[in-house]
Amino acid sequence: MYRNLFRFAVFTVTILAANLLTSTLSNYFITFRHHMKPVTFTIIGMAVTVLIFYPLFVKLEELVEKISMDVLKRGRTTLGKYVGLIFSFLVCLVVLIWFYAKMWYHIDLLKIFIKGDLDKYI
Repeated sequence: MYRNLFRFAVFTVTILAANLLTSTLSNYFITFRHHMKPVTFTIIGMAVTVLIFYPLFVKLEELVEKISMDVLKRGRTTLGKYVGLIFSFLVCLVVLIWFYAKMWYHIDLLKIFIKGDLDKYI
């Protein structure tokens, strides 16, 4: 059971972190679309997307999975097998939620939480 829970936690954190990083890079790349004609930018953009994101995603997947496993294993050794895994997983999710909220809505959840306004956003 622990192995399945650990695998689920690693895959979840890996998928969310890889998507966050590739989305951020993609959003940055899209900011250059006004400098070219639409069809030209689309063709160049598709080519650049494959040339940049394919090797990046392959490396990123390995790196994020390794980091995820290390963080979750450290939590396990610090707080115990199940409690450490769940705590580490939740900490990773909170950090990812902060980054996603910042990227999608341009809000800082830490400031909102400190002010006590979290109920307005949930």
